[in-house]
Amino acid sequence: MGKIRCFQFTVMLSVLACAATLMATNRFEVSGRNIPQSTTGVEISIRADLDQDIYGFSVSLNFDPDDVTVTSVRLGSAVAPLEPEFSAGVLDNEAGQLSHGVVFALSEARINTKLESAEDLEVLVLVIDVGATPGTTTLDLVNGSAPGRLNVMTDGVGNSVSPAPTLVDGTINIIDLAPHMDSYLNNNGGSGTVFTIIGNNFDQPELTVKVCGTDAEHEVFANGQTLQVTAPRCPDKGPALLEVCTVRGCARDPLGFMYTVADTAPIITSVISNEGRPGSVFFTDVRNLSNPDTVTVKVCGNDATFSILPGGVTLRTLLINAPDCGTGGWATLEVCNEFGCDTVAEGFNYDIVIVGGSQVPGDCNSDGSLDLSDGVCLLSHLFLGVPVELPCDGAGETALNDFNGDANVDLSDGVGVLVYLFQGGPAHAEGTQCKVLVGCPNLCN
Repeated sequence: MGKIRCFQFTVMLSVLACAATLMATNRFEVSGRNIPQSTTGVEISIRADLDQDIYGFSVSLNFDPDDVTVTSVRLGSAVAPLEPEFSAGVLDNEAGQLSHGVVFALSEARINTKLESAEDLEVLVLVIDVGATPGTTTLDLVNGSAPGRLNVMTDGVGNSVSPAPTLVDGTINIIDLAPHMDSYLNNNGGSGTVFTIIGNNFDQPELTVKVCGTDAEHEVFANGQTLQVTAPRCPDKGPALLEVCTVRGCARDPLGFMYTVADTAPIITSVISNEGRPGSVFFTDVRNLSNPDTVTVKVCGNDATFSILPGGVTLRTLLINAPDCGTGGWATLEVCNEFGCDTVAEGFNYDIVIVGGSQVPGDCNSDGSLDLSDGVCLLSHLFLGVPVELPCDGAGETALNDFNGDANVDLSDGVGVLVYLFQGGPAHAEGTQCKVLVGCPNLCN
C-alpha cells in the first residue's frame, strides 16, 4: 500500500512540474520584420505573455536613430478595448529612446479593470519609418536608470510581478530594394538605339531612366530583372551617364551607354516671349545649328522668317517672326537642319484675332446693301466674266456669295438673290445682318 501511495505522489509531482513548465512566463517581446529600405508607416507590435492578471505596465526600449524613426505609439489590440485611464510616454528620436506607461484604472469605479493572464497579447503598436541604408537593426528592450525607463508589469496592489518579465528584442532587417545594374546588351550606337540592362529591383515604384541627362523611354520585363531602354538624343559623342531610379534609390553608371555618333539634329532647349499676334517676334534657344544655311523654321506648319543671333557655339538663339496661322491658341514650332528636326507643341501662343471686315451677305458689287444689282452682278460674273473677281479673299469670297449655303458659288446663288428679293424666298445662308467675314473689306452701311 505504501508503495502505491508513493507512486501516486510521484506521478502528481511530475504532472505539477509539467503544468508549471507549460504556464506562460511573463514576457515582453518586440516583433521582428523584414522591411524594404526607405519604407514609411510600418507597424511593429510589442507583445506580452502573462502568467497572472496585471493592472498596468511600462515598456522601455532603445533603437538606432540612423536606422529607425518612431512616428507614433498606440495601444495594442489586447489593451485598447480596456480603455486605460492613463497612457503616456516619452519619445526621443534623436537619442533613440522610447518609454511608455499604461495604467488601466485610476478611479474607484474602474478599480477592477485588468489585463487577464494569457499568451501573445498585443499591448502596444509602434509606427516606424526605416532608413535608406540596408542592414540589420534592433529594437532593444532595455531597463534604464530612470524610473520611467523600466519594463514592468504591475499587480493589483501596485507591486511588480514576479518573476519579472523576460525581454525579447525585435530584429529589423532593412532590405536593399534599390535598383542594381549588373550588365548590358547592345549599349552603344546613336539615338534611338534599343539596349538592355540586366540587374534587379527594376519593378519598384516610380521607375525613371535617364541617359545623357535626358528621360529615356523604357520597359520593364515581368521578372523585374531586365530593363529595355531606348537611347534618347544626346549632343555629344562618347560615353554617357546612365541613371536608373525608383522610390528605393538610384543606380548610376557614367559609362552606361556609348554614343558612337553625336546627335546633330536640332534640340530646342527653351522658347521665350512666345505669345502675341502674327508678326510678333519671339526667341528660341537651340543646339546643333553649326551650319546656319541648312536651318529652317516653321510655326503651325508655315515657314517663318528668322535670324540666328551672334554668339554661342553649342547653343544658338533664334529670333523668329510669327507667321499668320489663321487661328488663335498654341501652334507648334519646328526647327530643322540637314540631320533632322525638333518640335515643340507649345511653340507660339496666338492671340485670337478676327481678321476681316463687315459685309452684308450677298453684296456682290460691294455697295454696302443687298438689292437687284447684286443678283445681276453674280450672274454676270459667272457667265460673262464681269466683274472678273468677286470681293473678298479666300473663304470670305465663298461665304459672301454662297447664297444657299451649299459651299459653292454657282447659278443657284444668283437666282437665290432674285427669289429672295422678289418672291419671298429664303434669305442668305449667313443671314441678313452685317457680318464680319474673313478676307473681306469693311463695307457695311
